[in-house]
Amino acid sequence: MSVPRQAWLSALLAALDARDVLVAGLGGNARYLPHMAPRVPHWALCDSMGAAIPLALGMALARPTRGVVALEGDGSLLMNLGCLATVGAARAANLTVLIFENGAYESSGGQALPAVTVDFVAVALAAGFRRAERLSSADELGAALAQGRSTGGPTLFALPTRFDPAETIPPYSERPDEIRANFARALRGT
Repeated sequence: MSVPRQAWLSALLAALDARDVLVAGLGGNARYLPHMAPRVPHWALCDSMGAAIPLALGMALARPTRGVVALEGDGSLLMNLGCLATVGAARAANLTVLIFENGAYESSGGQALPAVTVDFVAVALAAGFRRAERLSSADELGAALAQGRSTGGPTLFALPTRFDPAETIPPYSERPDEIRANFARALRGT
């Protein structure tokens, strides 16, 4: 059963540690986050499909005392699936990857993903992630994040997410230069 995106995001924001950093990939997650007022620094990618995980990995390696959480869609991850091997090899203990699985290229109009099943949990484990699992409800996310922190990462959680073509996703609320400036300001303030 799939879960609405906002339920996943609300559970995530409630479970964050004050020292966490969020990196949201292209699409609904990046567009919702600024409207949900996360209390941690967050970077919302506007036009970079498949770039959230590599960017989050760089942040995790540069800031090993902070938890870094990457939010990526299944379609975006398919555009850069090899990044999971890079993350596994880097062994960033402070990196958590959340994959929102909705079976669609939502940002470009909702086209269906290729008709092949990709088990992102199995790929992550094969690539060297310390922990990877598929969650079934937003209620599980807080405990999963806590367990991931305690065992060290990298970790990946696949989140079955409801695709609703009629969902009103807010527009981007910041321009790229504002995203960068707001992120830098938030990092300096924490």
